[in-house]
Amino acid sequence: MITRLVRGGLAAALAVTTLTVATAAVATAVTTAVSGPNVTVTQAGNYPIFPVDSTSFSVTWKSTGTTDLTGVTRLTVDLPPGLTTNGALMYSTPYDYTFTQTVSPDGRRLEAVFTGTRAPGRSDFMKVQVSSHGTRPSGVITVTAANKDDADPSDNVSRYLLGSGPQAPVTPAAPAVTALAPSSGPAAGGTAVTITGTGLTNGFALFGNTPATGSCTDSACVVTAPAGSGSVPVTLVTPGGSAATPTGFTYTP
Repeated sequence: MITRLVRGGLAAALAVTTLTVATAAVATAVTTAVSGPNVTVTQAGNYPIFPVDSTSFSVTWKSTGTTDLTGVTRLTVDLPPGLTTNGALMYSTPYDYTFTQTVSPDGRRLEAVFTGTRAPGRSDFMKVQVSSHGTRPSGVITVTAANKDDADPSDNVSRYLLGSGPQAPVTPAAPAVTALAPSSGPAAGGTAVTITGTGLTNGFALFGNTPATGSCTDSACVVTAPAGSGSVPVTLVTPGGSAATPTGFTYTP
């Protein structure tokens, strides 16, 4: 009887210890949502591993703040040498959004524009189709997300090292804009506009709430003004934040 009581007491103590550890683990996993709208981007899935040539991985973006994420969320996917993509398949229902994508001529960069409202906790994902063309792929796949109202840039970049796994998160630099030229153009759009500054990599320009097509380096963005009317503010949005241009853009009759 004494032996049974001792064993029972030991088992109970171990059970309590296990419960305490599990509770601590759960408490550690709980994080406080960022105040305001916030987008988080991650990637996972079937990455190409030699000799597997063609496969796909998923890019997921999620509204993780305390208020709705609205407007344009722009996503970029940059592939290392040897990998190419012919585009992504979007998986999200109901169809209460718009989604467009472009792939660079060399197939190593995908840019996607997602427009819609996402309540906290809502997520979407796309399957990026990739091919290694019979080679042994290596290098880092980098994915970014950017939204004008995003409150926390620390979760806007995801990096995955092929053959190794996810890499440590990085917080991109906040953009700074110094000039926009020219500052006017026809209402039909089509004006080539240059925005200069720093920290503009992976950025895009909003004319009012309408995204412009174009490309950015760290120090300059060359974009095509969309159609519009009147005078509108211009905002340069990157994974590191957003910055208004010193002057807006005025549409002429």
